[in-house]
Amino acid sequence: MELFSEIYGCYYQIIDRILTEAEAHPITRKEMEQICKAHGFLESGLYLLPRLTDGEWNLLDKEDEGFRARTGAHRAMPFTRLQRSWLKTLLQDSRFCLFFTEEEISALRQFTEDAELLWRTEDFHYFDRYADGDPYDSPSYQKHFRTLLAAVTGHQYAAISYHSEKGNRITHQYLPLKLEYSEKNDRFRLLALQKRKTHTSWICTLNVRGITDVSLLPDCFEKEVSFESLIQRSYYHEPVRLLIKNQRNALERTMLHFSNYKKKTKKIDEDTWECLIYYNSSMETELLIEILSFGPAVRVTGPPSFLRQIQARLKRQMELFSDHTTASPS
Repeated sequence: MELFSEIYGCYYQIIDRILTEAEAHPITRKEMEQICKAHGFLESGLYLLPRLTDGEWNLLDKEDEGFRARTGAHRAMPFTRLQRSWLKTLLQDSRFCLFFTEEEISALRQFTEDAELLWRTEDFHYFDRYADGDPYDSPSYQKHFRTLLAAVTGHQYAAISYHSEKGNRITHQYLPLKLEYSEKNDRFRLLALQKRKTHTSWICTLNVRGITDVSLLPDCFEKEVSFESLIQRSYYHEPVRLLIKNQRNALERTMLHFSNYKKKTKKIDEDTWECLIYYNSSMETELLIEILSFGPAVRVTGPPSFLRQIQARLKRQMELFSDHTTASPS
């Protein structure tokens, strides 16, 4: 991490690798030079090796077969005040508990008890994020999330029950592939393959907050799953085509906003860019809403099916506005 690169930077990592090798067996100067070249700069060996081999740093002992480390295995890295403050600050984030057990979080809180916070959660106001995010403090939500995380890392199937958008409770067996966080919605989504008897499969998207029960199954997926290839196979043949007028910094805003989509962008003229966004059925509604939020700065030119959805949604909005205006007292 760049924040601590000066403390545990390149030279530190080189010395650590040399000592690790020298703890297991005597290491020669040539082997040390190879480690310096592989993990450092051209001059790294010239600076480090004389101090290691002549005893200046008192880390190696000279033996007949090479150099042996004086250090023991499993060297503990000392934490600085900045690191402990950084950890204590992260503990404020309600999402932090999703990735650690209660025992680990308790130990971290005790370890950082006397550290100073770098910032407080209330120092930030998110004006462009929905307020009804996932219930991260819910014990059932935390349990479901950790089980899904274990399934993703272990390539293990899971039985998942959830409430669909229509309110129906559905139970299927899935192979969880990825947990994805939406900054705008403040929600986690699970991308998974539904277990089927046929060879055909597609990626399903489930909102984690809608999951009512999840349990790991004994079956594991032995083969390596290429997530990117599965995503690309699920895309529609024709991407959404946008014309972006660079008004009020629209180009930079759209590139940042659509950074999580696969896209291609090219310049048409001095202030117009064409952007192709690749998507599938699970992304369609959210992408449509996001595009409409840019107003006249973005124009949709295709495909026809997506254009019809844009027109239908705008028509409904105009009808709702008209009804509201008619119902309002004069």
